[in-house]
Amino acid sequence: MRLYQKNWRKIFFFLITVVFVRISGQNPEEYNKIYTKTFIDISQKDFPRALKIADSLYSISETPRFKIKSLMLSASLLQQSGDIKKAIGYAVTAQQISNDNDDFIWKAKISGFLASQYRQLKLFEQSKKYIDETIEATKKISDQKIVDQTMGFIMQEKAYYELEMKNYKKSVSYVLEAQRYFDLNGQTNPFIIANNNQLLGLNYYYLKEYDKALGYYDIALKNLGQMPDNFMKALVINGIARIFIAKKDVDQAKKRLDEAKRLAEESSYLSLKSEIYETTQQYYALTKDIDKLQETKVKQDSIIDKITTNSSSFISDSVSKLTKNNDDIKKETEKKNIAIWIALLLIILGIIYFFLYRRRQKNNFNKFKQFMENQIKTQDLNFEIPPNNLNNELHNETNSDDQSEGSEQNTMMTPATEKKILLKLEKFEQSKLFTRSTVSLSYLASYCNTNTKYLSYVVNTYKKKDFKNYINELRIKYIIDKLKNDPQYHKYKISTLAEEVGFSSQSKFAAAFRKITELSPSQFIEHLKKNSNLLVK
Repeated sequence: MRLYQKNWRKIFFFLITVVFVRISGQNPEEYNKIYTKTFIDISQKDFPRALKIADSLYSISETPRFKIKSLMLSASLLQQSGDIKKAIGYAVTAQQISNDNDDFIWKAKISGFLASQYRQLKLFEQSKKYIDETIEATKKISDQKIVDQTMGFIMQEKAYYELEMKNYKKSVSYVLEAQRYFDLNGQTNPFIIANNNQLLGLNYYYLKEYDKALGYYDIALKNLGQMPDNFMKALVINGIARIFIAKKDVDQAKKRLDEAKRLAEESSYLSLKSEIYETTQQYYALTKDIDKLQETKVKQDSIIDKITTNSSSFISDSVSKLTKNNDDIKKETEKKNIAIWIALLLIILGIIYFFLYRRRQKNNFNKFKQFMENQIKTQDLNFEIPPNNLNNELHNETNSDDQSEGSEQNTMMTPATEKKILLKLEKFEQSKLFTRSTVSLSYLASYCNTNTKYLSYVVNTYKKKDFKNYINELRIKYIIDKLKNDPQYHKYKISTLAEEVGFSSQSKFAAAFRKITELSPSQFIEHLKKNSNLLVK
């Protein structure tokens, strides 16, 4: 009964809203009140109802400008929910109406919106095109206050771009320029001013000027004042939580994080949820709560998958349209390139074979000396696994499907994420963690604060091998270094050496050792004893 009454209350409220919209739809002041309440308040608490109100605004709009505005409200709401394809579709429809009516004010606003969407999709050329369109439309606006406001939004968009490129100081300069334009415009909208201060806080956070960042976040909260809960307030509070995490203030961090999480749970804004899940993981890393960290990572991965699926679908459709007429030419070019590369590879292999054959004939050294000169002498013991063996290993890996999926998902992986994973791998390689028998792909993914798909892609791309061979190679490098520098290791049984570096059996250790050195462990140790003068220091 209560559920029935609750549903009827919702229906009644919605009908009242629609009637009110129809009465005031052509009154700019009343229309703007509904628009703002829908975008900031209702969308946070009841997203489906916000979309219905936006559609109702469009259906009763009698002028092109009202139609455009209602379409852009729908576009903005859909963008928050992660439905990029529909969001851009609504914006393009609004753009066509503005073009037909030479409404340069809305032309500029819509181009700015599209620039933001394509920037988030990492399609920067397309984003720049829409920024240029925004600037051109702005030149045709006669009202200087609107020109100043639009230029402020352009500067904000440029600030977001530089933020993504990690040019934080340049981003700050654009935010300050945006504020200058808003001051010229006499802008008093607390949401817009809060957005500017939130951007400054975020940049100074990344610059590690935490006190300065906190100051701007506090100003942003004051700007938002008594406004209803909304995604901007959640972003600001989340930013404050990050600062306290960086300062290792657990209590203050938890207080802000709990509030941000509450706001995010009420919202349908997927990017907001992902941001707060990221901060939550930082908090659990600080408090060393690995179980909750992993649980949060799973939730974030689910959100990222939704965002990626929607974005990838749009990008795929766009790219297929652009490349459809060039497929035959590309295929022919690929065939020629493959033939050229095969020919070059055969020539290189022939040269290498001839060089190795003549070297063996002249020097008359055994496999040990060849290995010490051709392998250990290379920088950082960077052993190469023969391509054929690597292909076999990749074919036999049980997680090959995951790795393939990781490659596809990497279309949305940022350079910053790749760099972060590579830095974590460097730290991992300098440790002895790879000697643990329990080390696994999921363990290393947790260590690197990422997921298995991203980690598999980075290992395959930058280490040129699959996960199993990557770990085995680190272990063999480690034991070779011990054998070279500590004669005590010459006395150990092969099974002891295998256990030392985490192999589950002596046979697996011997196979991995032979793959890299072309010698068995016992042969290698014997040569070390007899030819210590050949060691490369």
